[in-house]
Amino acid sequence: MRRFWAGLLLATPTTCGGWPAAATGTGVSGSGAAALVPHKAAYTLSLGELRSSAAVIDAAGRLEFEWADVCDGWAVNQRFRIALLYEDGLSVSYGWRLSSWESKDGRHYRFFIRRFDPGGAAEEVRGEAELDPDGGGRAVFQTPERREIALPAGTLFPTQHTRFVIEQAGEGAAPVWTQVFDGSDDNGLSAISAAIAPQPAEEAPTLASPLLAGARSWHVDLAFYGPEPDALAPEQEQSLRLFDNGIVDEMRLDYGEFVLDADLAELTPLPRPAC
Repeated sequence: MRRFWAGLLLATPTTCGGWPAAATGTGVSGSGAAALVPHKAAYTLSLGELRSSAAVIDAAGRLEFEWADVCDGWAVNQRFRIALLYEDGLSVSYGWRLSSWESKDGRHYRFFIRRFDPGGAAEEVRGEAELDPDGGGRAVFQTPERREIALPAGTLFPTQHTRFVIEQAGEGAAPVWTQVFDGSDDNGLSAISAAIAPQPAEEAPTLASPLLAGARSWHVDLAFYGPEPDALAPEQEQSLRLFDNGIVDEMRLDYGEFVLDADLAELTPLPRPAC
């Protein structure tokens, strides 16, 4: 259980994103959409669908997501915990925490990820990445061991990917294909396909909130592929409702044998700093 929405994201299960257009943190150009809203959200995780081969019979957990404006960039914090119950009676818990910072020009990114396995052991991944003006660049992992990977031209970081998908949605774009680096796995790089469809305005959000009232939204289907150019099948798929201020609701996380539903349970605005 690796990837979740971290920005659009990770990203996020574990993360995120996806995502060129310069990120300024001020809104979506040309579409009349709202600015990205700094916020804290909590999602209740539950078992949504079982496939015939699944050994899992129940699931429960929580995802906490914080997206803060810190003047020179966007700071994202995610916490994920899930308990899976198997048909033989075994209950297994997984968890992870991600903290990242992304510059508002979309050129610099720092990340720290801590994963917890069923035995309680922890694994840490830490590093940073930088993009050149042509969109290519490099990422340097400091832990668990120092190594460097090249980032292809056109790579985006998670928050920039969120902005890009919202821009494309506002313009009525067809499916969007991007390369995204978030640091969440062996090389941190994924190819992400985003299929976008307008969400009917009359469909109310799961949670009544002033942050969502009147906000335009879209249904987005995400497919995550490995960085290899010949990858035919996605490693993981997600669907969600994306609002034009960057808030996400109605997530479904498809792990093949089973699907997790992530429903928005709490939503709080975060103050913008006096930069």
